Amino acid sequence: MGTARLLSRGSVAALGVAALLIATGLAGCGSARETQQIPVSAFRNYGASPLQHTFYIGSDARFHRFQWSNGKHGGTWLIARAEMDIVNEKSVDDPGVGRAGYFLSQRDDGRWMAH
Repeated sequence: MGTARLLSRGSVAALGVAALLIATGLAGCGSARETQQIPVSAFRNYGASPLQHTFYIGSDARFHRFQWSNGKHGGTWLIARAEMDIVNEKSVDDPGVGRAGYFLSQRDDGRWMAH
């Protein structure tokens, strides 16, 4: 049996994603990722792919927090809670909140929803 037959499709896919993350620097020693407070008008929802993404990681008393990446650039955005309405806010201090973050979608009424 060849080596390719010993690996399942899931294993091959997982290895491919890991190699992509390492090659692009997203898995550790990539470029410095900074935290910036931005106005809601500067917010961009880049989606949810490995190279372009915006994830909602929770809110505290003052800010909504987002991790984002657009190619080699990325970081954390802080947006004042008063500027952006998220229907189902998640507490950044809650241990039950997913560490990887939540996908976002904007409703017809302009409010945001975390999934």
